Amino acid sequence: MPIVSVQAAGRYDPELLDRAVAAHFEALDVARDLRPGMHVLLKPNLLAARDPALAVTTHPEVLAAVARWLRAHGISKITLADSPGGVYSAAMLKKLYAACGLSPLEGLLHLNLDVSSGRRDGFTLITPVLEADYIINCAKLKTHGLTVMTAGVKNLFGCIPGLKKPEWHCLRPTIGAFSDLLVDLCQTVAPQITLLDAIDCIEGNGPGGGDVRHMGMTLCSRSPYALDEQAARLMGLRGGMPPTVQAARRRGLMQEPAVLAGDDLVPADPPFRLPDAVLGKERFFSRKGLFHGFFGRGRALPRVDAAKCVGCGRCAESCPMHLIRIENRKAVMTSKGCISCFCCQEMCPAHAIEARPKGLFSR
Repeated sequence: MPIVSVQAAGRYDPELLDRAVAAHFEALDVARDLRPGMHVLLKPNLLAARDPALAVTTHPEVLAAVARWLRAHGISKITLADSPGGVYSAAMLKKLYAACGLSPLEGLLHLNLDVSSGRRDGFTLITPVLEADYIINCAKLKTHGLTVMTAGVKNLFGCIPGLKKPEWHCLRPTIGAFSDLLVDLCQTVAPQITLLDAIDCIEGNGPGGGDVRHMGMTLCSRSPYALDEQAARLMGLRGGMPPTVQAARRRGLMQEPAVLAGDDLVPADPPFRLPDAVLGKERFFSRKGLFHGFFGRGRALPRVDAAKCVGCGRCAESCPMHLIRIENRKAVMTSKGCISCFCCQEMCPAHAIEARPKGLFSR
């Protein structure tokens, strides 16, 4: 049975986090995996160049605590790598590390600037993933407009370089197909450990916007699927598990219930607010929700708030269907052909993209 270790950490304090990481790794007996000369990859969630206080990215103090534990156990070759949305370049990575508070970690670990990639099992993956002997998936708990929640499994989408990500949204345009893709990717990358930063989380219109929700918890497991199931419980999700967890169950990857170790896991009360793009069961079966579900086929479409739009073009760059253009320094969207992946909303730094129900006469 998979173990999910739960450790409370009320703030991003190095001493608290050192204790939490040590307790997690002791519960999972991580030390037995390590050998001299091993190259360990830390794969954080670095969605975009945002200040750590916004809770959009894995907090640098969590990553520092993991690196300190590894060094104390004889591992010196530690690389931190991720491919955020948009263009994947060394210049972009340097800007990202600085904005996300990671630059001071250089020396404790290596901040990757190699933007090459290679193939494995049908996926194009960033080179640090292919070269690592051991992968610690350092995820962040947030709501998500497409997959409801991003935690361990969804975080691995960042192993696909830059603008290769929109291609997969085109190939797998439905939530079921995309969730199966994420499970395929998780099986291919096969992280040995998944650690979840659920101290400060995102609720509402995550993963790039939304509001900070303090939960003061960290979770860790050898099974990213078991961890995600408990993360959904922590969020207080109602109406079933997120689609990635459902996909893992269908494929027999969650046959045994998880065993919880450490501190108590107390679900959020009230539950996390979900993104506008997500039509929950309560909303769907309400009178208004039933109307939208029937006439809108249970979907929502992105809409630009022109007053907030700064014309940066990140939405156009990330749209897999190429339905967004910039005119007079404002984003203009075409609804016809939209697959409701909400990559545009995810990457918008100005929080200028909203969700609206898709009606009978949407174009």
